[in-house]
Amino acid sequence: GASAPLGAGKLLAAWAKTELSASDLDRKTLTVGYDYNLSKRTDVYAMYMNDKITSQTNGNSFGVGIRHRF
Repeated sequence: GASAPLGAGKLLAAWAKTELSASDLDRKTLTVGYDYNLSKRTDVYAMYMNDKITSQTNGNSFGVGIRHRF
């Protein structure tokens, strides 16, 4: 994965590939997102994930959240 500063937050990206040796299945996952700082201790984030397994249709997920550090 990687992150890069962008505006008041960070652009996030990750890619993973899993090869299952006991079968002919591969799994590829791509995630992109943005983490925006509202203050020194609070941020909001949004993430999109695409997941593909051999011989299966693509799966897509989207998540949003807010985090506050005490």
